[in-house]
Amino acid sequence: MLPAKACLQFVAALTLAVAGCNGGAISNAGDDDPIDLVDPSACIGVFGAPIPNPGVLPGCCEAEGGAAHCFAADRAPQAVKNAFSSCASGGLCVPDTMLETGGSVAPTSCTAFGGDGVCLSVCMPQVAENAALLAQDVCGATERCAPCIHPIMMMPTGACDLREVMVCAGEPLTDPPPPSACDDPATCEYEPSCPPVVSVESLTPCAGDAHCLDRSVIAGATPELVNELAPCTDASMLCVPDVFLETGGKFTPPTCTSVNESEGRCVSRALPSVTAQAAMLPQSSCGTFELCVPCYSPLDSSPTGACATSCDLGPTEPPKPFASCCEGRARCIPTASVPGDQTDNLEGHECDDLAEGAYFCVPNQILNDEPTEPCEADNFLAGYYTGVCLSDCLDFGIGGLAMSGGSCADGYSCAPCENPLTGAPTGAPGCAP
Repeated sequence: MLPAKACLQFVAALTLAVAGCNGGAISNAGDDDPIDLVDPSACIGVFGAPIPNPGVLPGCCEAEGGAAHCFAADRAPQAVKNAFSSCASGGLCVPDTMLETGGSVAPTSCTAFGGDGVCLSVCMPQVAENAALLAQDVCGATERCAPCIHPIMMMPTGACDLREVMVCAGEPLTDPPPPSACDDPATCEYEPSCPPVVSVESLTPCAGDAHCLDRSVIAGATPELVNELAPCTDASMLCVPDVFLETGGKFTPPTCTSVNESEGRCVSRALPSVTAQAAMLPQSSCGTFELCVPCYSPLDSSPTGACATSCDLGPTEPPKPFASCCEGRARCIPTASVPGDQTDNLEGHECDDLAEGAYFCVPNQILNDEPTEPCEADNFLAGYYTGVCLSDCLDFGIGGLAMSGGSCADGYSCAPCENPLTGAPTGAPGCAP
């Protein structure tokens, strides 16, 4: 966009160039037909004198559904050329509304993402690329409301610089009063009465409460979030929970009761970190597409980050870790949090003292996803064998009679990889298939 100082210099130079020509006619470069001025006293704008009949120029922007024509590039200042696309036949593709005034009328003010914006034509590349995200508001049918400030990066977009560039020659460069912003910048949370920062209706859904957004938009605003989001079918897009899009990331997730009756927050299942733990997380009071993630890990009391999102002031309760069992080498995990296909070798141990049948005593080896170490052992029933070291907090049933500690550390048994009687694989975790 053209800075104010450069605009003054350009308009001054342009005024001198056409000062003696207002009563005549001008021709667009490459066009043999003269283009009459609307009025001998008409304003001179950034594109020169008004062109009342831009239809005599080559057309453009048909694919975007806008009205624009090709204007000679050498008649536009260098500073504004990047705001327009190039015509295949030469020149810049400039919206008719700008050509008809010579670019001497500032764009209409509008409300974008709850803040100040200006109405710009879909014929302008940056508007066309983001048309699905931009609201129409009070703008014309082929326009969208472009924000003055990027709603996520909170940096000027340059769109509103046109208020200074598009003025009548000789007019003072004063900004029109912007419309009052809907969202109160003094508060962290986005006002629920304001229009959504990003309207998800025009985006591709990727989950029940999430939509796809261009990866580059997220990377430019909050690059640390890129690795926290799942990719969409189109790898150039990322699956973003709607609450982030609609509030611009300014929200407090609802409080809920999570694992082990601990304090938690409702978090979208669309996040890979939540999906990976879905079997262990309760829904609690959360929405249909959410799960309750604890503020602190029930295994080691470390913060999970669920209660440090956006406007969240943090947890109000201390950590509630799972009780220890099996001499501190395992934890009491609620039976509802253990997948049914992983219970065969689990038992209650002293967890039954808390509530009989309500907990499984799950070894830390499993909870911490520790690697299994290879081992060798000699047993009076099985003889010499090789296998992997598994916590002896597990219930090996009658098969435990054919197992010994062997080369494993204290608290572990050497589980054979092959049945000593049949030679068939035992399926012990960590054994080669």
